[in-house]
Amino acid sequence: MSIPLDEILTGEALRFGDPAVVGGASVVPGRRVRWVHSSEVVQIAPLLRGGELLLTGGQAFLGLRPGAQLEYVRSLAERSVAGVAVETLAGRRLSDDVLAAADELGLPLIELRRVVPFVEVAEAVNRRIVSRQVEALQAADALSQRLTERMAVSGSSLGPLLALAAEALGAAVVVVDDSGAVLEAAGHADESVVASVPLGVGGVDVARLEFRGGAGADASLIETVAPRVRGIVALALAQHHRPSLARMADDALLRMVLAGGGGDQLLELAEASGLGLETPVAAAIFRSSSSAPPSAAVERALRGMRARARLQADGDTAVALLTFDPGREATERGELVAALRDALARTGTVGALGPTTPNIRGASASLVEARTTLRLGRASKWDYAVYDSADFVVERFAERELSRQAAQAFVQETLGPLIELEQKRGGELVRTLDVWITAGCNTADAARTLFLERQSLHKRLARIFGALGGDPRGTGRLGALAFAVKLARGNAQLRDGN
Repeated sequence: MSIPLDEILTGEALRFGDPAVVGGASVVPGRRVRWVHSSEVVQIAPLLRGGELLLTGGQAFLGLRPGAQLEYVRSLAERSVAGVAVETLAGRRLSDDVLAAADELGLPLIELRRVVPFVEVAEAVNRRIVSRQVEALQAADALSQRLTERMAVSGSSLGPLLALAAEALGAAVVVVDDSGAVLEAAGHADESVVASVPLGVGGVDVARLEFRGGAGADASLIETVAPRVRGIVALALAQHHRPSLARMADDALLRMVLAGGGGDQLLELAEASGLGLETPVAAAIFRSSSSAPPSAAVERALRGMRARARLQADGDTAVALLTFDPGREATERGELVAALRDALARTGTVGALGPTTPNIRGASASLVEARTTLRLGRASKWDYAVYDSADFVVERFAERELSRQAAQAFVQETLGPLIELEQKRGGELVRTLDVWITAGCNTADAARTLFLERQSLHKRLARIFGALGGDPRGTGRLGALAFAVKLARGNAQLRDGN
C-alpha cells in the first residue's frame, strides 16, 4: 500500500517544514510512498526496499565531499526511493551538481526550509498508509466474495467476473495470453497496466490478469486486490484454456534449469518445447526492490522488444531463459542488455544476464553466473538496472579461482599506493580509475559517468597517475590495473585491507 508523494508534500504533517521540491520535480506526480523513514546514515541505501520517503537532517549528507554526495544520491535512486527530504537550515543548500544528478536520475529532492519533528511526520503518514492498507484488504475481501457469488450464478464464464471487478475498481480488467493477445476484457483495455499477476492452470502459468487504468486509478487498491482475486479468475479460465503440451514442456524445462538439472531429460524437454538443441541460450534473473514482484515488469519489457524468452516466477524473483540466433548471439545479446536497461530503469526492478552458452545444456550454469553477477553488480557502484555478466568476468573468475589472500595480495601490489592515498585524502580514486579504464580511457565518457567536470577528472587522474608512477597507457601496467580495480570493486574488504 502506498500514497502519492505530492499528497504528503501538501499535507498537514509536512506543511510546517515548508517543503520545496528542488530536484527530480518531473517525477513527483507519479511517485508513490510506501513508508516514511528518517536516518542520518549516509550508507542507508542497502537497508531500504524502495518506495520510502527518506527524511534527513542533512548534517552528515551535506558534510560529505562533492563526489560522495553524488554517490549518496545515486545509491538512493538505484534503490527506487520515493524521495529524499533534507533540512537546509542556517544557509545550507544542496549543490547544483546534486540537483542536476537528481534530475537525471529521477530522484525527488525536497528542501525542508523550517524545522519539523521527523517522528511526528513519520507517525502521521505511516498511520495513514496502514489505515489505507486495512481498507484495501477489506475491499479486496468484499470483491472476492462478490466474484465467488457471481461465479456461482453465471458459471465459469470470464466476462461477468471481469466486468464485476472492473466496475468495483474503476479500471479495465484484462486476461492476456503469453503472446500478449487479449483473451477477455472488461473496461477500456488501452489504458496503462497498473498491476499484473499470473494465472495458473494445472500448475502452469498460461495467462496474465492485468488491471489497467489512467491517472485516476487507485493503484494501491488495485495492487492489493490483484493477488486476492486471481485464484477465482484462474478457476474460470481453466474451464476454457488448458495449457498445450509445448507450454507444459516450457514450464517443466524452466523448473529443471532452476533446479540445476541437465542430461537427457533436459534435452527431451527442450525438444518438446520447440527449442532447438543447438540454439544459443542465456539465463537471466530479476528482483524487485519494491514490494511488487518483478515478473510483470520484466514480461512487459521482453514483450515490448519481442525477445525470444521463457519466463518463470520463482518466489520474489523472476528467471528468464533467452534464446539467440546462431552466429548472431553476441549482437543480439548486446541489443537485449541495452534495451532491458532502458525499459527497466527506475522501475524498482534490477536483474543480471548470465553468459551465453552454445545450447540448453549450459542454461543452469548460466543461471548460476547470473545470480553471482546480480550480487556483484548490486554491491558495485554501477547503477545499471540490468548487469551483464560479461562486465564482471574478472570478479566471477576471482571468486571461483583465486583465494582471498591471493586476490588481496595482487590488489595491494598493484594499487597499494593509490588505496593509501585515497584513505588519507579521499576522492574515490580507485572507483575513478575503474570507470576511466572501463570507458576505454576516454576522459569525456568517464567524466559523465562520475558526474564530474572534465577538468576535475583530469586533476583527479593526475593524482592517480602520481600515486601509480605515471600514466599507464601504452604500458604493460594498464591490463594489470584493469584486473586489480575490478578485484577491488568486487570485494570492498580488499580496499580496507582487512
